[in-house]
Amino acid sequence: MIGKTLGHYEVIALLGKGGMGEVYRARDTKLKRDVALKVLPADLASDPARLERFQREAETVAGLSHPHIVTLHSVEEDQGIHFLTMELVEGQGLDEILTPEGLPLPKVFEIGTAVADALAAAHEKGIVHRDLKPANVMVTRDGHVKVLDFGLAKLAEDKPAPDLEVTEALGLTQEGAILGTVPYMSPEQLRGQDVDHRSDIFSLGILLYEIATGRRPFQGNNNADLTSSILKDTPSALSQLRPDLPRHLGRIVAQCLEKEPKDRYHSAVDIRNELRGLRREMESGVSQATGPISGVHGAPQKSRTGLWLGIAATVVVLAGLAFFLGRGRQTPQAQTAKTPALSDKSIAVLAFADMSPGKDQEYFSDGIAEELLNLLAKIPELKVISRSSSFSYKGKDVPLKQIGKELGVANILEGSVRKAGNQVRISAQLIEAGTDTELWSKTYDRTLDDIFAIQDEIAADVVSQLKVTLLGDVPKSKAVDPQAYSLFLQARNVSRIGSAESLERAVKLHKQALAIDADYAAAWDGLANVYINQSGRTRPRAEGYELARESAKKALAIDPDDAKGYDRLGWIALMYDGDLAAAARYYRRALDLDPNDIYILANASDVLSELGRSNEAVAIMEYVAERDPLNPTMFMKLGVRYYYARQWKEAIASCREAQRLSPDMFGPHNIIGSSLVGMGDGKSALDEFALVQIEPVRVLGSAVSLRMLGRRQESDEKLREFIDRWGGQLPELVAGIYAQFGDVEKAFEWLDKWQEIEGRVPLDYQDFSYDSLRNDPRWIKLLEKIGRSPAQLNAIKFEVKVPGSGA
Repeated sequence: MIGKTLGHYEVIALLGKGGMGEVYRARDTKLKRDVALKVLPADLASDPARLERFQREAETVAGLSHPHIVTLHSVEEDQGIHFLTMELVEGQGLDEILTPEGLPLPKVFEIGTAVADALAAAHEKGIVHRDLKPANVMVTRDGHVKVLDFGLAKLAEDKPAPDLEVTEALGLTQEGAILGTVPYMSPEQLRGQDVDHRSDIFSLGILLYEIATGRRPFQGNNNADLTSSILKDTPSALSQLRPDLPRHLGRIVAQCLEKEPKDRYHSAVDIRNELRGLRREMESGVSQATGPISGVHGAPQKSRTGLWLGIAATVVVLAGLAFFLGRGRQTPQAQTAKTPALSDKSIAVLAFADMSPGKDQEYFSDGIAEELLNLLAKIPELKVISRSSSFSYKGKDVPLKQIGKELGVANILEGSVRKAGNQVRISAQLIEAGTDTELWSKTYDRTLDDIFAIQDEIAADVVSQLKVTLLGDVPKSKAVDPQAYSLFLQARNVSRIGSAESLERAVKLHKQALAIDADYAAAWDGLANVYINQSGRTRPRAEGYELARESAKKALAIDPDDAKGYDRLGWIALMYDGDLAAAARYYRRALDLDPNDIYILANASDVLSELGRSNEAVAIMEYVAERDPLNPTMFMKLGVRYYYARQWKEAIASCREAQRLSPDMFGPHNIIGSSLVGMGDGKSALDEFALVQIEPVRVLGSAVSLRMLGRRQESDEKLREFIDRWGGQLPELVAGIYAQFGDVEKAFEWLDKWQEIEGRVPLDYQDFSYDSLRNDPRWIKLLEKIGRSPAQLNAIKFEVKVPGSGA
């Protein structure tokens, strides 16, 4: 074909060939441009029925116009040869740039988001790719991502399936077999069943897995073995193969790879939004470090819109102070995590086992255990470990003695739930962890109408067995309609997944519960929390927060003593309204009602920190971390509190513990590097900032560290780079750098720019980067303007007691 002319196209070179034909580079003599020309195989061209169907499908595909989809220009025929003309994409196939270790994380996000976006556009028009694989994804010379061959695999689906790799690629594309290429097929494709857009989602999961780890999730030496692996095997977790990947990326990929289509994401739009949101969180530095601590899931909100959505303390604290550059070098002493203190009056409630016939009531068995935990946690004399730590042993075969030691408790409550129709059987056992001795056990056979009485009876029996001295009665459950209760437990369970899809599902489940029982205060609280998590992510920020406010107020109208309702309103006041006085008022009321709730306490520590009372905030978070000893987020939050209290060694130790508990957590590097700057250890700080994945943070931290080491020219280059790329978005950080470097006038010049930004990031006025400005009248005036002057803060009365301390 090379050198021949088809219509007004001059064939120049062969680019690739495969089951769907040969692909050539050709010159369009009319429009004076190069195109890709795909000559269809003779068997397709000679079959009138298939050719007609091909024409119809191609017309549909030609209607796709998307920046990440290769454009199909036309379907033509000349000299009895049928061919397609397409946009010519010059670059490399994704299969050519893959490495055995996987691609860098920013590239994984870039490619994954682009492909998901392309799929979303095609699926919206009813077009299913059917052969998504790395060879059908091109990366152009300027780094742009293009997906090839949309919908074309469907055109020959009456041909037999191939062996693993059946085609030869010469640069443009590697054609898959008729039904797709086996390593990237969905289970339903392999079974010969009808497929829809969810089959592409499975293939996208395989592609994401491969570009992230350098290997495919399903393995086999031949077609049969590989098919069996896809149908039956559960792939290794991403974090096992590559610990530096964020754990939420593994969650996204795992949901794409669910065997049943109904269990996958319902749309590629959700995957695209998830990847975009996770990337933004990673770039802002707060994905796993800040945000509301609600016991369900918290999304960072201290932000303005755009790239820096979610930016908060973990980015702001990065710089540290050149103000301290003259101090002697201090190297932190190695510290290990504290062993939780053991108390006889202490307990962990493990997740109850689901013994239901269909093994489909896990949300219910988990919910019963959590409700029992919440009842026991209301007893001041009893140390109760939080859900996030105690439930972390779920599905793991860990001796109770070890669990007790790791959690610092003397007793463990475990059990099982069997739910069938309206009947429920709950078995509970109280174990002395140190000796693995059963102290008490009981089985309850009741109907769902009795579920709250059962919970109350178990709680009372546990209190009696532990000989806890009570100041009043044992707390009791608030009975609601059993069906509404079941829906509420489902909603709470789903919302913990944290994906856009799961949060929307949680909204619907909460509303279903409220349709049955409109006076269900806990369901209104749960709905408020989901709306907070959606704000600025899947809902406009204002809309999400206002819906959350409305829901929380409805909860309080039903139950004026609802601590969670005040907790929600306090968070909205702090993070959305910016009303510190209102936030303090709401949290004061929440803690009056439930002084032992560690999630409310953790959120209240944010208020204390904003009031400049860092030592008090530290004391609260130390208490919280002791009762949630396996939660990396709490140790990260404690590290931030130590940082603001200028307890550098403690900040480093706490952040190291967060990293030990969650190796893929990126926030701790920020705080550790900044603490090392505070200690005067520029070399260690530079090394630590080099590990930060968020580029602006890495650049800014390096600028400060280099200045500490006397490498002035390199430091200035890094600062210029930051200003050129991010200064317009984050002028307050530039101001902090100039303040550290002793250039007070430039610091105020950049603070003026910060004040001009609408919806700006709140000023992290406590950070020691601003110490050189504190005696300047302009600084005091600025603090008064934003409501953070010492006089204004002192006027806000807010006391938080560490439970059991008497103070």
